Formats: sequence, structure tokens, C-alpha cells
Amino acid sequence: MSLRTRGSAAVDKAQLRLALLKSIDDNLDLGHGLTIEAYNHLINSTRAVVEAHNMLVSNLEESRKTITQMDKALSEMSERMLSGVATVYGRNSVEYSKAGGSNRRRSKSSSNVTPVTAVLATQKTQAAIASASTNGNDTTPVLQ
Repeated sequence: MSLRTRGSAAVDKAQLRLALLKSIDDNLDLGHGLTIEAYNHLINSTRAVVEAHNMLVSNLEESRKTITQMDKALSEMSERMLSGVATVYGRNSVEYSKAGGSNRRRSKSSSNVTPVTAVLATQKTQAAIASASTNGNDTTPVLQ
């Protein structure tokens, strides 16, 4: 999940308000630090911080892509290194195991395959029940 760049609705709104306030007086001073100059300075400071944030997000995205590419290259080389050990020493060697490979000597596990005769018998029974006639009360099927 990547971060998104952002704008600032407050900066946009303040920029418009500044223009409106300047229409009253270019040097408007409402007292208590409420001046056109202070307002303009805060607008510009906020805009600069938003721009800095967006630059950081852009750099972070670039860094994320670089890390992803390097991870892929490292994974490929790891596989190639293990394959090289397998080529030189063999897949059943101690060296291959030391390098992180797993030996191919695996015992055959018993499979959970149902015998064909059991499947056929079950299918015949199900077919007989499905096509069976009733005992006249429509309650119990009679096998044929």
C-alpha cells in the first residue's frame, strides 16, 4: 500500500480569503497579530510543508520500488547459488544441505485414494436407492 500525495483545502481556501482581505486593504491590520503579512506567511509556510511532504512521499515510493527490485535480484541470486551447489556437489550431498537445500530422499506417503471397488459399490447403491420403488406408503424405499 503506497502513500498518496496530498493537497491542502485549507491553503486553497486561505489563498482566496487573502485575495478578498487584500481588496479591503493591502496592509490590513486587525490587531493581535492578525495582519495580511502574518496570514500570507502562514499560507506560504503551510504550502511549503505540504510540498515537502509530497516530495518525501515521492522519494519513499522510489525507495520502495528500489527495495522490491533488489529483493527480487537477491532472491534470484540465492536460487542460482543453491543451484550452483547442486550442480557441483549434487542434490543429495551434505554440501547441498549445508547450503539450505533439502534432499530429495523422501519416503512415499500413503495416499488417501479410495479403492475403485468401493466407489463403484457406493455408486450402485445410490443408483438403486434413487430408482427404487416405494412400499406403497411413499416412506421407505425398497432396494432392488
